[in-house]
Amino acid sequence: MRVLILGAGGREHALAWKLSRSSNVNEVIVSPGNPGMEITPKVSTEKIDWKEKELFLKNVITLKPDYVVIGPEDPLANGVADWLRGSDIPVVGPSYGAAQLEASKIFAKNFMDKYEIPTAKFKTTTKAEEGYKYLDTLDMKEGIVVKADALAGGKGVVVTHDLSKAKSTVYDFLDNQDCSISTKEILFEEMLHGKELSAFALCDGSNYVTLGYACDYKRIFDNDLGPNTGGMGGYLPQGWPSEKVKKKIDEVFKKTIDGMKSEGTPFNGFLFVGLMVLEDEINVIEYNVRMGDPETQILMPTLNVDLNEYLYKAAKGDLGQSQDISSKLKSCVHIVLTSDGYPSIDGTPLKLNNTIEYPENFNDPTDGNIHLFFAGVNKNKNNELVNSGGRVMGISAVGETTEEAKELAYTQIKNFNFKGMHYRQDIAKI
Repeated sequence: MRVLILGAGGREHALAWKLSRSSNVNEVIVSPGNPGMEITPKVSTEKIDWKEKELFLKNVITLKPDYVVIGPEDPLANGVADWLRGSDIPVVGPSYGAAQLEASKIFAKNFMDKYEIPTAKFKTTTKAEEGYKYLDTLDMKEGIVVKADALAGGKGVVVTHDLSKAKSTVYDFLDNQDCSISTKEILFEEMLHGKELSAFALCDGSNYVTLGYACDYKRIFDNDLGPNTGGMGGYLPQGWPSEKVKKKIDEVFKKTIDGMKSEGTPFNGFLFVGLMVLEDEINVIEYNVRMGDPETQILMPTLNVDLNEYLYKAAKGDLGQSQDISSKLKSCVHIVLTSDGYPSIDGTPLKLNNTIEYPENFNDPTDGNIHLFFAGVNKNKNNELVNSGGRVMGISAVGETTEEAKELAYTQIKNFNFKGMHYRQDIAKI
């Protein structure tokens, strides 16, 4: 089989790597991909611009993939899955209508309210002045969460107890043209307490398979300090969540799939539910309509199934009976290496184009416990890999325990370097 993956980051590299392990897959093409991905056997890259519909479809048809996997949120939010299905090309990815679960946080909150899915209380506004007045009525000892309604690459959320910080966030999101995050509407949510968890399922419109659970770290610095990023790393928890919590998460998956079907927008693709867990109670923080990054790099190395089989069935709308295929025996820790200046929410330029040093043996990644996934990289005129984005690459390590995986991951990081390289040193510190 030949599989086409749309995307360019670590998530797509991890998916491509996992699919390359299938005996039924001869070739994985990632578009646009990045040159670092080609360290993985069977994986190649092809630059196709999804933003030009007719040319995009023509190029995809020329490649003759057996099915397409859409990695990032932007093409999903712009209806690319609909284009492919309209051309009779099987695809793993929700329609434009179903993608609104992520594309609009307010749509998602209203959906959860309608279908009795547990979530935090909320309020919305389109005007900064109205937002300021609302904030003045709150007891900031309880804290507040301010979210951009529109897609913001994982950086459109601010959690704070500081009134001035909350107000400046409202200004930035709605009125500040110099801010990298722009939205027409914002969402205020009560602050939830507990431990965050991400849960993943693969859906075919009617049924789903559970892919697993992961905990990630969003803040740029240790001890959860600094601004939010797209993700600095994470781990696969062992012995958590409890079976009682897992059943409640299954209820969320089922209510979501049934609800989207009732809305006339059946959900086909990856469903990512961000949760807050307090003892045995859960609340949904948000939906994503694709695999997470870095959670994909955490789950793929531990998934003990032929992923290709399940993706192809989902693309065809034929997963069959719902089941849990997640790994329960091992743990994985993933650590992201970023460029100096990331996440650059104030527009400060990142320090890029620095040569990346990494062990040559990673060109043939045969070790089942260590994996290197590339994201923001390119090649210079000397054909050397250089950093070209905020999140440059990440190391995944698999162990019998989380502690073992963490130790292995941090030991391996010493073998990698580029000027200005930054990473958190407290990933999986439990």
